[in-house]
Parts: sequence; structure tokens; C-alpha cells
Amino acid sequence: MLSWEPSIMKLFKYSLFVVCAAAASSSNADQIRADDTVVQGNLCIGTDCIVNGEDFSNGALVLKENNLRIRWHDSTATAGGPVRQTFDGTYVDGEVGESWRLDANQSSNGSDNGLYISQMSVVDYPVYSDGSAPDYDCSDPFADPKPVIGPIPEGDPAEDPSQCLPYREFLQLNVLAMNGNLNGGVSLGIGAEIADGEVRLGNAELKRRLAHVARAISNSDVLIKEQLDQGLFQAQQIRLNEIEALMTMAENELEFLEQEVAPNGSSGSSGGGGAASWLLLLLPLATLKFRNRKTVA
Repeated sequence: MLSWEPSIMKLFKYSLFVVCAAAASSSNADQIRADDTVVQGNLCIGTDCIVNGEDFSNGALVLKENNLRIRWHDSTATAGGPVRQTFDGTYVDGEVGESWRLDANQSSNGSDNGLYISQMSVVDYPVYSDGSAPDYDCSDPFADPKPVIGPIPEGDPAEDPSQCLPYREFLQLNVLAMNGNLNGGVSLGIGAEIADGEVRLGNAELKRRLAHVARAISNSDVLIKEQLDQGLFQAQQIRLNEIEALMTMAENELEFLEQEVAPNGSSGSSGGGGAASWLLLLLPLATLKFRNRKTVA
């Protein structure tokens, strides 16, 4: 009997280990509930949540982590056509349209402070060089940073600077971007660039119209085309009124000259000839006067 005791103890320890491992793995497994879930208290999600000490005074739902994001994935949606996202020296070709993402600030230290709503690809895609991506020399595995030996040809896979291997990225095209700085900017629409102190709807190549805008009231409001056209019409009307006034003045001068010349002439025809002569003199003067007034205006 004594010779069996070591074997029984080994079997008991092994069984205890299996039970503990199974319990540990089950506690880390995903929990799926096929029913509604109601949380009557507050909720904090993220690895930085404080156990039994989280402050919920500013919100019942807290998302707390360095790289925490909210993502919507419509599994029934169909991706759109191919799109390209460009980076510094590289680009990614892929498809978006099935997934949206909300980012609050960027995760790496020193990155942008802002709010971003973007379309995101469901899968990642290879990153390619646009002809200027650096080609790293990884002959020395301890070199940091890796020296650059030249550019990678356009269309070839770009290299990860740490291991000199091709890498992949998800497409993420910003639809709305708001910079959180004091003089931060706003960009609306895919492809729109963001700049401090500006609201942009596109870029140098991509233009968009801002439609259904109310008429400007304050000095800092944006003028719409209707008001611009109306202002141009009013300016043209003022010019026409000036021309009409000059023509009226010229007619009055001609009538006066005819009255002055007619009694001194030998006949009515000579008076008419004198009036015609004065007309030839007055028209250039009237035209010159109008041009001068237009230049001053």
C-alpha cells in the first residue's frame, strides 16, 4: 500500500492543477449574454479604470484608456469602391464603407489633441511607397535608428523602420476632424485638410460647395452669391444712373447752345450746324468725365 502513495499524490496534484488552469482560463474567456443587460449604476470601460474608486461625477459612462476607441461595424453593409489614403512617402489602397470609428485624441505621446469621426476599413492592407519612402539598412540589428540607403521605388512595399519588413495598415479616412487647441481648425468631408483657425471642406484639388446658407447680417458673416449678385447689380445701376445724368446734362447744354447760336446765324441750318459742332465737342468731354468718375469710384 505504501508503494502506491507517491503515485496517488502525483495524480491528485496534477488533477488540482488542471482544475485551477481551467478555472483561470474560464475567467478570462469572453462572456456572451443572449439577453438584455441593464446597468442601473455607472460603468467604466478600459484598463485604466480605478477599482472601487472611479469618479463618476462627470458622467455615468466612462471610457478610460490610452488607446480606447469606439467602433461601429455594420456586417450587412457593402464596401464602396477602392480608395487611397496617402501618408508621408507612402499610400494604402483599399475599401471602406462597412465600419465607422470615433477617436478622442491620438494615442501616442505628442500627437494631435482632437476629435475624429472616420470611415475605417474592416481589414488591413499593404503599405506601398510613393517613390520617396525610405529604404532602411538593417544589416546591423542593433542600430537605432536604422540608416537610410535610399528611396524605395514607387509601388514597392514600404518598410517598417524597426525590422525593415513590409507592413500593413487599416484605412482610416476622416469625415470630421476637430482640433482641440485654442485656435484649432475643423475639417468636414473625406479628403479635407485641417489647419489652425480655419474651417475647410476640401483641399487644393478637392472643392466642395457650402449650400443653403442664410444671408449675411453681421460684418463677419459669409456673403452668399445672391448678395454678391445683388451688390454687383446695384453697382451697375449706379453707373447707368450716372451715364443717364451725364446724357441729360449734355442735352441741356446742347439746347442752351442752340438758343445762343441760332439768333446770330444767317439761317436755321447754320444754327443746326453750330449745334452739331458743339455736340461733337461735348461728347468726348462727357465721356472723359464719366471715365474719371468711374476710376475714382
